[in-house]
Amino acid sequence: MSSKEQKHTERSAKRPRVDQNLPPDDLQNPANNPAADTSEMGSCSSGSNVQEAREPVQKRIRDFKGDITRTFLAKRKQFEKDIHASYRILNANLYSIFKAQQKSRQELHSMHYQMFESLHQGWLDDVESSREQEDYLALITWKQMKILQKAIGDHETMIGNAKDLRDTFLKVW
Repeated sequence: MSSKEQKHTERSAKRPRVDQNLPPDDLQNPANNPAADTSEMGSCSSGSNVQEAREPVQKRIRDFKGDITRTFLAKRKQFEKDIHASYRILNANLYSIFKAQQKSRQELHSMHYQMFESLHQGWLDDVESSREQEDYLALITWKQMKILQKAIGDHETMIGNAKDLRDTFLKVW
């Protein structure tokens, strides 16, 4: 609260409150005001006595305001501590969730990588096996081609021998 607001509050606390429903002349003349009994005010008629009577009341009011202020400040500090504790707990929980998700992602990535590696290795093995089978089939085909070439050569030799034999037989006849 600014010093101007505080001074205004102190001044308004010292001034007696005026009831808006009462006419202004009743306040200035206590004889016309039946609510003000002058017989009881006789002992406190001097200004210093009234001031002395007000001081303990004002002190109690200040103490009461101070107690309320201290109570509210204590509650505010406790509220702030609770809020900070809640934020710390929430932050810790979010961090643990983040770490768990990160670990899960790494495990999933690792699992996918291992699965890819095994599939890739299987594919490489299949390719190697296919190459080996292709080489084996090429070798068999080459061997069969050699056998066939030899058979053709032998057959041509046999046909040549048969022609020679025929020619010899025809000459003899």
